[in-house]
Amino acid sequence: MSLLSLILLIFTFNLLTFGNGPAMIPLLQAELVDKAKVLSIGQLLYAFAIARVTPGQANVYVASIGYFLHGLAGAVLATLAIQLPGYLMLPFIKIYERMRSVAWVGNFTHGLTVASVGLIFAATLSIGTKTLVGPIAWIVFAATLVMIILLKWNQMLSLFLASVLGIILKILLT
Repeated sequence: MSLLSLILLIFTFNLLTFGNGPAMIPLLQAELVDKAKVLSIGQLLYAFAIARVTPGQANVYVASIGYFLHGLAGAVLATLAIQLPGYLMLPFIKIYERMRSVAWVGNFTHGLTVASVGLIFAATLSIGTKTLVGPIAWIVFAATLVMIILLKWNQMLSLFLASVLGIILKILLT
């Protein structure tokens, strides 16, 4: 995939998902992993995981994708492709503020939110079926859910502890 194709793809997906980083995952997976086969599912997940534990926008993980595929130029241009749609949407904020109370505008906004949840859930299922393939993966997955959802621990701490658990289990069980 050429650098220009990648940047146009990222720009378009970001625009379509209104900058919702997690909602871009299934779109990027379908295009870059499944169709073009220029990234592995592991690379996509690595980029997303790094973005989740570092400060900043949730969709800046595409800089890593740009870097994986085209080096520093890819990372810089992917970051610009993520930032630009937000600035292009600024004129529409004033229109939205005036029309927010109109029923169909609220319904449209709610529909976008629900569709984003659907995209994220679809990506979760798709990625889960490809990565949760053994007992160690399932144990680490369950431990992560417990730490984040039940114990409400910090995501970065939970990711670190889950990684350590995975390493220990791999050493002990293989």
